[in-house]
Amino acid sequence: MIELIIPATHGRIGWKHVAASLAKALQLDQTSIAELLPAGEIKLDSPAVSLSLLAINLAVGDRMSFAVTDSEDQPPGLLIRCDPSLLRRENPNAPASQVVIHHDEDWRGTLGGRPLVLCLHGLNGTYETFDGLRQNLRSCGYRTAAISYEPQRPIAVLAREISKEVTTWLDSASHKHGLVLVGHSMGGLIAREWTNNGALENDAIIGLITIGTPHQGSAWATLPPLMNLFAKDDFGVGDLKDVILHTPSSPELRDIAPESAFLRQLNARDNRPNVQYTSVIGVGSPVDSRTVARIQHAFRQLEHRDGFVRLIRPRIEPLLNGFDELIDGQGDGIVSAESAAMASTSDLVRVDLSHFELVRPLSAQSVSDEAGHPVWRIVIDRVNRCCRVVDGDHGMGFEE
Repeated sequence: MIELIIPATHGRIGWKHVAASLAKALQLDQTSIAELLPAGEIKLDSPAVSLSLLAINLAVGDRMSFAVTDSEDQPPGLLIRCDPSLLRRENPNAPASQVVIHHDEDWRGTLGGRPLVLCLHGLNGTYETFDGLRQNLRSCGYRTAAISYEPQRPIAVLAREISKEVTTWLDSASHKHGLVLVGHSMGGLIAREWTNNGALENDAIIGLITIGTPHQGSAWATLPPLMNLFAKDDFGVGDLKDVILHTPSSPELRDIAPESAFLRQLNARDNRPNVQYTSVIGVGSPVDSRTVARIQHAFRQLEHRDGFVRLIRPRIEPLLNGFDELIDGQGDGIVSAESAAMASTSDLVRVDLSHFELVRPLSAQSVSDEAGHPVWRIVIDRVNRCCRVVDGDHGMGFEE
């Protein structure tokens, strides 16, 4: 992960300067990077800049993040953390694959009754998200794998495809294995759909751990592209249409919207009695309640004098009336604590980390530092509880 700080000039930073700095740090083409970022500039003293940056963070997933530096020792600037794999050039001649299992060596070998641990990343994430967690699980004697899957499809379809691929893979093994699924953000919804949908092949699943997962949806999925309201100096017809007529272009985002048909169906299903369920809930939003109040106040002031803001008010209603996702102590910046609590699950663990901090190594933390990450410790503890033994012809039973 590369970190750099871009200083502001008179409280402003142009996105072209961000692209230039990233290109230099990553030794990549500046034009290609600029195409991934908005046009215009950001004003660091705007009450809405944190909201805009969070929207961009959501769009690019856990491989890149933006934050405003706030230090008495230096002027404000833009802190960027970027995984170079986000901008890695893919081989156009490589064969297309919808589901890929990235597994440890001899993943299907005998484990003395221990379950396999399978990790599923979130929207715009990557299987590499779980490198640190998987290394710590391996050090505890577990074999692990992480899934890559093609985006832009409904969550139920992704769950069906992943369940088929993993089942086929496990059927070729010489030993029976239990599976513990670990899903971050949308990956937790995929894992829960797989676990609780009786039409899918899920008999091997004995544990489900969701991390920062929007079980009741996230208001981010219903908002217009707010970054465009603040990242650009001017609006064109295309921008106006995008904001007013906004519907998520991604089927996954439509599924994540609160009260979506997918979530209603998912939450109507019962949990399975032979599966151990855990929800890890982030409550360390990078935006405090005072900043959220300033953002809401700015919108309400604009509403009185700006017909455009009145026009889009139905779409920003979630923001004006709470938006727990953003409030420190009530959400992780992307998912509210209430939404991250899986229904009918008593094992709920709150952690004072933001959405992407829940799974990736913390700043200045070594990947091998197991004790340094609270979520990794929680996952290892819950996997330990899921240990099973193979009992001859009786199949798998819980280890006492």
